[in-house]
Amino acid sequence: MRTAATAESAQLRQAIAAYLTGFRKDPRNYYPGINALTLSYLLEHLTGRKQARQERDALSGGVLWAVNSVLTTSTRDYWARVTLAEVELLSANSNRVELAYREAVAVSEGNWFALDSSRQQLSLLSDLGFRPLEVAAAQGVFEQALAGLGAPDEPVPNRVFLFSGHMIDRPDRPVPRFPAPKRDVAAAAIASRLDELGAGKSDLAFCGGACGGDLLFAQACLDRGLGLRVRIPFDEPTFLQKSVTFAGEFWQGLYFQIKNHPAPRSKILVMPEVLGSTPAGVDPFVRNNLWQLYTALAWGPEKVHFICLWNRQGGDGPGGTKNMYDIVTRYSGRTYVIDTNTL
Repeated sequence: MRTAATAESAQLRQAIAAYLTGFRKDPRNYYPGINALTLSYLLEHLTGRKQARQERDALSGGVLWAVNSVLTTSTRDYWARVTLAEVELLSANSNRVELAYREAVAVSEGNWFALDSSRQQLSLLSDLGFRPLEVAAAQGVFEQALAGLGAPDEPVPNRVFLFSGHMIDRPDRPVPRFPAPKRDVAAAAIASRLDELGAGKSDLAFCGGACGGDLLFAQACLDRGLGLRVRIPFDEPTFLQKSVTFAGEFWQGLYFQIKNHPAPRSKILVMPEVLGSTPAGVDPFVRNNLWQLYTALAWGPEKVHFICLWNRQGGDGPGGTKNMYDIVTRYSGRTYVIDTNTL
């Protein structure tokens, strides 16, 4: 594995450059900084070529400054604490490394996913023979912590169904796209497509929560026993005002019916609560699309089936169905279009 990784050192340099660019654009965000720093040490380990010490020291100092700035107000921030441990891992002895990781684990609040994420990075470094004593010491900390938690009960889905679709037309829409009288026939078309693809209890579905295609798809998935993750780009009251309640009581009732569904694998996720506030200059609808897409792809691109309710034209603004269709086509290519023009 080390030999294979060394053969890909050109890509490793590109990754370092990308993370450095991100860190320079926002030096408060230590995540790209620690990645650039770790990968620069890894590059030296794999190739034997010494990296410029002055540049590396400056990068290390920038990461530490950003992390400690966070810890002045959030002393129990796991990601900041584990980043400090990752800096220690790069050059300190095994005792200091173990202590730093234990301090991070102490504030993790038993978050299995956070702990496992850190463990996976250590496994990668171990596979490549990077600082074996120090990495083994850190791995021991996580094995002990995770042994007491057990893996979360999240079954691996057989397939992942991703959806995007038009909202029901507003009453004042000048050119019809998805008029209210097409609601039932659209619901039948979505259900038929899921049945054709054999969607069932072993599958997982992702969609938004807007009136129209999103909620029709969500209901069809729940009817067939799929796990369901509905993602919305704003806090719930704002989202309902923008994307649901204008269309009437039926859609508002359907939203809360889906939200309150008793299925254990069904939930609504609010983007600002999970990802934090949307950065300036970023469209929240586009961000929500990418959040859905990348989460779906994380299960493996070969599992993803994208269904869209679409008129095959550009949207009214960024973040529409065409945006999602173009992105999915670029990454996965397995798409199924329900054309609203032919309903």
